[in-house]
Amino acid sequence: MRNVENMRTVLISGASSDIGLAVCRRYLAANWRIIAHFRTPRPELDKLAGPAMETWQADFVDTERLERDLRDRRVYFGKADAFVNLATTMPPCSFEAATASQILSTLAVNLLPGLLIMQAIAPAMVGRKWGRIVHASSIGVKFGGGADSFMYSLSKHSQEFIPRAALSWAEHGVFVNVVRIGVTATRAFAKYPAAHLQDRVAKIPARRAATTDEMAEFLYWLASESNGFVSGEVLSAAGGE
Repeated sequence: MRNVENMRTVLISGASSDIGLAVCRRYLAANWRIIAHFRTPRPELDKLAGPAMETWQADFVDTERLERDLRDRRVYFGKADAFVNLATTMPPCSFEAATASQILSTLAVNLLPGLLIMQAIAPAMVGRKWGRIVHASSIGVKFGGGADSFMYSLSKHSQEFIPRAALSWAEHGVFVNVVRIGVTATRAFAKYPAAHLQDRVAKIPARRAATTDEMAEFLYWLASESNGFVSGEVLSAAGGE
């Protein structure tokens, strides 16, 4: 392994999720340094901590605190060469039942942090002439969300908006992309009744859910040296959906 000081650094939000853990493992295997954000502690994330991985606990509900953290620690976060934005909340609610307050709070947690972090770290990336940013959306956006995931899908759709400023960064080697993540075999997915799971997987042309390692591999490809020319795109990793 290279000296930690000479390693590229990736900031991963939502690192304690199943996909987040897989992304952490993929970057560690590639000898990257990691700043792993999490809201809720998880033993699996603690086990990965070491010289090449630091953790950052923050609840993105508190956007004022997030802005303070990013402002006061701009140099620290500015070291990030890549940003994989996986942090999310998914309150169950149908379109018919959603209130203005619920919609705004979901947008605040799922949309604002990615924009604020991108604002904070992109200038240093542009200065270094290299950077990779990937936001995780959902394949559900394509279908208007599920029966009880309206607010989640709306916030993910909003997250797919790539600011005009970000498009100009490509000239300086900084690429920004969005991935619509398809059905993946996570703990959350496994909680659904078997009949529901079978019905959902049957709708996928590949006829199966992705593994977390498969999803991590694609996210890593986009947010690493492997991606040499893709920017400004909304891509699907959803087995053909």
